[in-house]
Amino acid sequence: MTKTTKKKIISFSLIIFGLLVLITGIMMVQTGFATFDDDEPRVGLYIGGIFTIIGGVFLTVGGIIFLNFDGLKKKVLRTAGQIADAVEEERIQQKK
Repeated sequence: MTKTTKKKIISFSLIIFGLLVLITGIMMVQTGFATFDDDEPRVGLYIGGIFTIIGGVFLTVGGIIFLNFDGLKKKVLRTAGQIADAVEEERIQQKK
């Protein structure tokens, strides 16, 4: 298995599992019931559902970033280089 194929499998699995965790969190917050026998919703399930939603978002965003890491890295380095060039030009103009 090549490095690219392995990277794509990992990133797509992160995205898919993140979406599943996100859906599970939404269902936990919507229902609020631990079992079908309870008459009142549980506060702990709401809090757990919120944390589950946050975890699902992090998994999904992490998978997208991992999939596009090379392109994002190039863009960040290019932007940092442009900022450094602009700062250097400003310093040169201030010296004159």
